[in-house]
Amino acid sequence: MKPDDFLNTIYLGDRACKAIVLDGWKEEVKIQIDSISRLRSGTWNVDENVRDGFLVFEGVDHVSFDPPGRIPNDEIGNIEFVGYDGERFTIVIELGAADEISDYGFIKTTIRAKAVAIEKPGEEGARIRD
Repeated sequence: MKPDDFLNTIYLGDRACKAIVLDGWKEEVKIQIDSISRLRSGTWNVDENVRDGFLVFEGVDHVSFDPPGRIPNDEIGNIEFVGYDGERFTIVIELGAADEISDYGFIKTTIRAKAVAIEKPGEEGARIRD
């Protein structure tokens, strides 16, 4: 399944970013989300919900955070599929960040990758790709 089609099956509307893993050796960016839901053909399939799962971007050659310095730890905002450039695609995900003095804002996280998948905790070898 093409990355943009795959991402259209994922619901993250009232979900939160728990962690981000940057793995340079594997060329991966993993965003851990408190719950990932799938929406297919206009209907929910709650059996496919993945608690504390990862949205995994594979074959990453670029990742950036704007503004820099803050750690995402809250809601997931807009997700924009920017488009393809050769064999890679670019996506911008707004990740919320809050601190102890209630300073809140979104961090635009830009990722350029070859593929995207969902990973269940503890099941790294069995990524969901369709």
